[in-house]
Order: sequence, then structure tokens, then C-alpha cells
Amino acid sequence: MISPIRSFNVKVLGWFWLTLLVSVLSIAIPAVLIQQFSDENHLQGKDRDLLNAVVSHVDTLIANSNGDYRRLGRRLNNSDRRMPFEWFVINNELEIVLSSAPLRKSLRERFENPRFWYFLQSDHLRDINLEWTRLLGPGVLPSRPDLKLILWRPERPRPMEIFRTMPWWSIIGIFLLVTSVMSLLLVRSIAQPLNRLGSAFNAVGRGQLSHKIEVDNPASDDKRFASNAQFARLFEQFNDMTARIAALIQNQKRQSADISHELRTPLTRLQMTLALVRKKSDDATILPLLERAERESELLNLHIQRLSDLTTMEAHAIQQGRQLLTTEALLDELCEDAAFEAKGMNIAWQHSLCSATLNIYEEPFVTAIENVVRNAFKYASSSVSLRCECEQEWFKVIICDDGPGVAPPELERLTKAFYRTDSARNSDTGGLGLGLAITAEAMRLNEGEISFALEPAGGLCVTLTFRVAAQATRN
Repeated sequence: MISPIRSFNVKVLGWFWLTLLVSVLSIAIPAVLIQQFSDENHLQGKDRDLLNAVVSHVDTLIANSNGDYRRLGRRLNNSDRRMPFEWFVINNELEIVLSSAPLRKSLRERFENPRFWYFLQSDHLRDINLEWTRLLGPGVLPSRPDLKLILWRPERPRPMEIFRTMPWWSIIGIFLLVTSVMSLLLVRSIAQPLNRLGSAFNAVGRGQLSHKIEVDNPASDDKRFASNAQFARLFEQFNDMTARIAALIQNQKRQSADISHELRTPLTRLQMTLALVRKKSDDATILPLLERAERESELLNLHIQRLSDLTTMEAHAIQQGRQLLTTEALLDELCEDAAFEAKGMNIAWQHSLCSATLNIYEEPFVTAIENVVRNAFKYASSSVSLRCECEQEWFKVIICDDGPGVAPPELERLTKAFYRTDSARNSDTGGLGLGLAITAEAMRLNEGEISFALEPAGGLCVTLTFRVAAQATRN
């Protein structure tokens, strides 16, 4: 599956590059077509006068030579060498008939170039640069219309001439390189803040409500900060949102803790009153009522205790701090206690462990697994199993029972506080609806995941997934 961030990068890069490509090609293609047919400059001024003078002089010499070009060559060698150009005479078959100096081989090879052919067939005197050689012409000899004279001299081409002589594929390659670099810089400036925002959402999704995005200072001279200035308000809004959510949850937990604390005092008084009434009352008819009241008070006391555990778990865990712990050592004692408890309940207990190193809060880790095991004992008909799976990046604890299970629509609601299925409400095994809620809170603290699945033969399987410590993964 393609990452959303990467997909966004590709889209921005593609559209930016395509827009530039279409814009440049819409200008470049007509320009190239025009250059193919008229890319040379018309000769003017001194260059035109010089070419006409040389054409007239060479034409006179050729007309008086009676075809003896060898003898004419000796006369040319004795002519004025102060002229700034050399020259050559070429026929329609692109053969050099006469020249004032030898031509470079690389220049002669370029005579097959279409650009030189257009230049040679021109009806006007023009100026081009070919193979780092400036060419003026063509001047038609009046006595020999099949011969044309061209002035030449080595000369560095002008920038536009270099562009004209470049192959089309090299121009496209340079264009692609430049636009790709610019596009990548644009995408990077947009993607970096989005990556930070995406990481922040992932952290909050794992329950890290204290996670904040560092807001860059728009007034800073740092270019990295300036490039992200447009995202600063978005980051501030995200931080405000998480702060309000964290404050709301913290306030809810504090109220729950306060309520639990305030309920303990009257509950203690009620239990003491029931004990005194039991001791002083001789009426046998009131004893069942007292026993019922005592059971309800004990249940209420347990209710308050579990609610207190739920609201204070995070504070206790943070106080202890995370530790690098080996799972096998943590689960050995828990499995021994579970085996002893299962024996007293006539339930078959099976477990298989594997060793992995986790960076976790110890107490929430043990509490999460212990609550699921006890919940399985409540509803199991005859057997409960605990199985561990060690993967490269993940450690899984899978706890299954052979009880009645739950209806599929209720699976997603099992971790809600005080939620109990219909069968749990109507049976003696029904608890307070806080065991799996405490497990879910413990998993959140350890950045783990809890999932539920129904067994084909009946019963419920709970899978607790933890991330293996990075140090252990590298090893």
C-alpha cells in the first residue's frame, strides 16, 4: 500500500513538472521549428562588404585561371594574409574546390549537417557558427554560379548559437534535470510539515496526548523555519486541540478519583453499621437482608477500587517509568498463579511462552494480561489457554477460553468502562464491566493494541500486541 504522504509527494511533483513541461514545450517547439529554417543572422556592414570584396577578387582570379586551380593556389598563397577571415569555395556536391587554408576535419564532417545545408542554399548572405567556427556567406561566384564562397575563422559561439547547436535530447535532459530539482525542493518544503503533522496524529492515536508539534518561529532568520511558517497556525491549532482533549480526560479522571475517594468514607461507615447491626440483632428474619446488604457493600467497595485503579494507573506508571523487560520473566509467575487458580476452579490451563524484550511500564503490562486471564476464567466452560508469539517487531499474547463468547456486534464495545454483555448482566459471573476497560487503558500506556476474535468452536480469544524494543530488534 502506498503511503499517503508519498502519494501526495508524487502528485505534487508530477503536476508541477507536467505544468512546466507543457509551458516550455509550447514555446520551445515553435522556436525550434523556426530556427531550423531561419536561424542565421543576415550579414550587414563591414562583414557584408568584406564578403563581397573577397567574392569579387576570387571570381576574377578563377575567371583568368583557365581552370588551372593549382597555379591559382600559388597566387592565393602570396596574397594579403592580413585579412581576418580564411575562405573556401564549395560546389553543390559539398566538395571543397579551393581554399585559402586547410579546413579542420571536424568542420568538414559537419558539412552533412542540415543546418549547413540550409545555410548553403540560402539566397541571402548570412552568419552562422558551426563546430566553433564562424561562417559568412554563401557568396555566389558570378563566373561560376555552381560555386559558392564562404568566409570562415575559429570563433567561440554566442550563447544562443550553443543552444541552437545542441541536440534536442540534451536540451530535454537539462530541462528535466532542472525542473526535477526544483520540483523536489517544492515538494520537500510542503511534505516536511505534513510529515510532522502525520507523525503527531499517529502519536495522539496511540494515546500520547502530551505530544506537541514544535511551532517554528516565523520571524526567525532560519530558512527552515521560514519555509514552514505557513503551517505554524495549523500546528498551533493541533497543539491546542490535543491540550484541550488531554485536559478534558485529565479532568474526567480527577473527578472519578475524587468521587471514588468521597464514596469510601460513607461506604466504610455503612459497613461498620451493618457489622454492628449483625452483632446486636437477634432477629433471624433480618439476617438475610443483612447478608444481602453486606454483599452489595463489598461489591460497591470493589467497584470503587477498580475505578480508582483505572483513573490512577497512568500516574503510577509514569512514576515508575519505562523499563527494558523480558516477557518470559514477567509471565512465568503470572502463569503459575493462573495454573493454581484454574486447578481450584476445575478448569484446564495451558500456556506456551517465548522470550522478547519490551520497553514498557511493568505494572500496566502485567495488569492487562492478568485481567484478561481472570475474565477468561469467569466465562470458560472447561479450558483456558495463553499463547505467546514472538515476531521480529511484535510480541503477541493470545488468551482463549471455551465459554459462550459474545455476539459479534458487541466485540468493539468490550473495552468500554462499565459495559457488560446481556449474558454477563444476567449471570452470577457478571463483573463490574471494568476489567477489560482497565486492560485497554494499560495497553494504551504501553502503546499496544487489543483485539477480539470469536473461536469457531465457541469462546473468545483476546490478542494483546506489543512492539518489541528497538534495541532488541537491531540485535
